[in-house]
Amino acid sequence: MNMLTDKIKRLLLVGFLFLAGCHTNEPARLQLEQARNLYENAQYGSAKQTLDELKTNFPKAYEVQKEAIHLMREIEVKEQERNLVFCDSLLFVRQAEVDSMKSYFVFEKTEYDANGRYVDKSWNPAISSGDNFIKTSVNELNEIALTAVYKGAAIQYDRLKVSVSSGEYAETQAIPFDGGANYAFKDGAGITYQIVTFQKGRDNGVIPFIYNYSQEKITMEYEGGKKVSPRIISGNEKLSLVRTVDFTAILKDIDQLKQEKDKAGKRIEYLQSKL
Repeated sequence: MNMLTDKIKRLLLVGFLFLAGCHTNEPARLQLEQARNLYENAQYGSAKQTLDELKTNFPKAYEVQKEAIHLMREIEVKEQERNLVFCDSLLFVRQAEVDSMKSYFVFEKTEYDANGRYVDKSWNPAISSGDNFIKTSVNELNEIALTAVYKGAAIQYDRLKVSVSSGEYAETQAIPFDGGANYAFKDGAGITYQIVTFQKGRDNGVIPFIYNYSQEKITMEYEGGKKVSPRIISGNEKLSLVRTVDFTAILKDIDQLKQEKDKAGKRIEYLQSKL
């Protein structure tokens, strides 16, 4: 009789604990269902916030928490799929813009170049031309560069300063004479040509300065060597720079969107492997 009584007590205790557990989990399950409804209505941010609150409010509702983790992954998959659609739509627009702008550029690459570059074909004078000039280009890594060519008596400049009449100015970093980014040669008549290329940010804000003040008269000075008279940057030089900056921005957007697409695809693959 005592053994039967003990057995009945144990059964009653198990039943009580089961019912108590159900009662404890009920608020957690209600919050989970709230999150699920938000998810089904594509309110992904609110659904994730509700699941975060569920994790905090009911940390010991283990079965509910397992379902919540599964739902959170489903939400993330939907978010990443939405990111893919967004990237694809923007890529379509940006690619159309690039295709349209490419008609203004010529692609150049020599045997000495690791990466080719796009140069505005409306302003692409040869180094041996008669005038001093600047021109901009963008390479296959979407890096914009400013190249300055000076012709005349050797002055050995290493940087440029640009300014407008109101007093605002910008100045490049100094590029030491290294036979690469800063080099010079003489032609058959003994005239010196010096070519300095400012890339990887070494323009130090000169490119955006010219871009922002392209409608004004901009004076350019050769600094770091023998003093020579400053000159005014021509309209063609400014127009080419503006066009190249705009082209570079679109190329960078496309590259960034492709990276985001790749990340979203890999994230979806990972999450689906856990579902």
